Amino acid sequence: MKTVIANRADFFQKDGCPVALRTIQGDSPVQHEGDLTDIRHTHDFSELIIITGGGGDHWINGVSYPVSAGDIFLIQGNTEHYFKRRHNLEMFNIMFDDSYLKEHLHTLRSLSGFNAFFLFEPTYRRSHKFQSRLHIAPETMLPLKSELQRMLEESRHRNSGFDLILLAKALEIFVFISREYSQVKNPKARTLCRLGEVISMLEKRYKEPWTIARISRIASMAPSTLLPVFKKVTGYSPIDYLLHVRLSKAAEQLLQTELAISDIAAECGFPDSNYFARQFKKCYDLSPRDYRMGR
Repeated sequence: MKTVIANRADFFQKDGCPVALRTIQGDSPVQHEGDLTDIRHTHDFSELIIITGGGGDHWINGVSYPVSAGDIFLIQGNTEHYFKRRHNLEMFNIMFDDSYLKEHLHTLRSLSGFNAFFLFEPTYRRSHKFQSRLHIAPETMLPLKSELQRMLEESRHRNSGFDLILLAKALEIFVFISREYSQVKNPKARTLCRLGEVISMLEKRYKEPWTIARISRIASMAPSTLLPVFKKVTGYSPIDYLLHVRLSKAAEQLLQTELAISDIAAECGFPDSNYFARQFKKCYDLSPRDYRMGR
């Protein structure tokens, strides 16, 4: 079967709204413009799939997984997927462009459940045989479905400010899912939550002195296991990730406060201001002073 590349124009409007919503009700084909539900395809944006009724078999990167009402899972960009089979399927797809949501990313990454569900679960889905997915009870689905219906109405009517409501509702749903995932009892999901907690703590407690030994204890993993797992998902070692968090916080303070550069360095976990200046220039290609002057 040939893989189709999804056309962004069929999902995202030209007004630049970073969130789009589509829904499938029943088994009839082609229910909206650009509908690729039953066609193997890929796209360069992320897609949050929420199954509210029925079920089927969802094929993801060569593996078919049974899904049913209550299942929620993320399809990251450049992932091949489609429904091989569906029966009485009802689902909502929230499509979002990661690049537009970067301003919210550090806040979201303070949630351990967000890190576990949105970052780690897709990476370990195959090895966990989809057992680490999120599955919620019908009574939990009801308020979520109500929010999704509100998004659908806003998307259809497109009244002034609809894009802000879509973005706000999407972020609210991300937080809802993150909270639910952090409470999952499944052992494989709990492993991912411990990894998520590591990122959460580095984001919130970046000023503290951190070591690989301390991070490994929190993750309940040997360093030899933790390091490749962490880098596979984030692109950094834990210590390099912490460095980038600290530099990002320092960059914010340089633009938003009048604090002395040495004080900002200390506030962001750099007791040596010269080391801070070297690392900052390496990351931003500007000295802290020049970065501040360029605001």
